[in-house]
Order: sequence, then C-alpha cells, then structure tokens
Amino acid sequence: MDSTRMAVPTVDHAYAPEDWADLTDSQLRLGLELVFFSHIELAADADAILADYGFGRPHHRVLYFVARRPGITVNEILAILRVTNQALSRVMNQLIEAELIEQRHDSADRRRRQHYLTPKGAALDHQLCQEQFRRVRRAYQSLPRDAVLGFWATLNAMIAEEDRRQLSEPLPDLPWDQPKQPKRVRKA
Repeated sequence: MDSTRMAVPTVDHAYAPEDWADLTDSQLRLGLELVFFSHIELAADADAILADYGFGRPHHRVLYFVARRPGITVNEILAILRVTNQALSRVMNQLIEAELIEQRHDSADRRRRQHYLTPKGAALDHQLCQEQFRRVRRAYQSLPRDAVLGFWATLNAMIAEEDRRQLSEPLPDLPWDQPKQPKRVRKA
C-alpha cells in the first residue's frame, strides 16, 4: 500500500444489496451513523480554533458563507443556514465586534447591508478550512477516484434541488452519468 494513503477498513460487498431499493433499516442506519460521526469529526477540527475566540459552530458557518460569497446579505445567509434572524443577529454582531466581518451598504440599495470578511476574518477562515481540508484530503487520498465521486454523488442526491445552486462549485459530470462511448478499434 502507498505510504501516503491511510489504512481504510475494507467493506464487505456482500453487505450491500444488489438493488439499492432493497436496503434494510440496519444498512440505512449505518449510512446515517457514518454521516453523523464524520460530521462530528469534521466539526471538531474547527471547534478548538473557534474556542480560542469564544465562538462556536454557528460562527464558523457564517464565516464560511461570507468568505465564499463576498457581499452576501443577511437574508441570503438566513436562507442558506435556515436560522432565525434573532440567532443570526447575535452571531453576526459578535463577528463584527471581533473585526472578522465588516458590513457595507449596497451601492444600489442603501437599505441592504452586504457582508465581507476582514483580513483577520479571512485568516481565520483559512485556518479553519485548512484544518478540515487535512481530514478530507486524507480520506479522499485513501480511496479510489470512483469512491470519492460516488461519495459526492450521494451527498448531492441528499441535497434538495434548490439548495444545489448554493454550492460553491457545480458537481462535476460523473463518469456513470455519461453515455458510454463505443470503444474504438485500432487498425494496425
């Protein structure tokens, strides 16, 4: 095995049904637990850094989306995070007071406030992402390419259609979505 790859437990292919419509509750529960525990680990990577600021996961989510969408408005953040205005207001005010996010009036509509990371906020976002990138990179590098693409496809299928537009980048075309090309026969 390549020394850059971490050891990954093998999956007993006999455990997976031939037809995905035949999944048992036990198999579905396993999938939910894998998502749940991987989310806990991924979030924990950022928790220690956030704790140094007295922040938690809501602060991380807001920082993340302000970084990905400079100029984002409160209404756009509310729609993405599906939180109340009251919950967002507290978090946003703390991030502004910590000089991690700044508000600017929209030049086209002065009533709208747009949000941007400050240099300090960009540095924190970078630090948080790098910590999580390490975990994701290790996992991806331990798997064959088709497994990673399958993972992306599975997560994408779990997201509501209207939320897919919120992705930073569109999901690439997956090999199994492409029509099969006939093999060319080389003439000698």
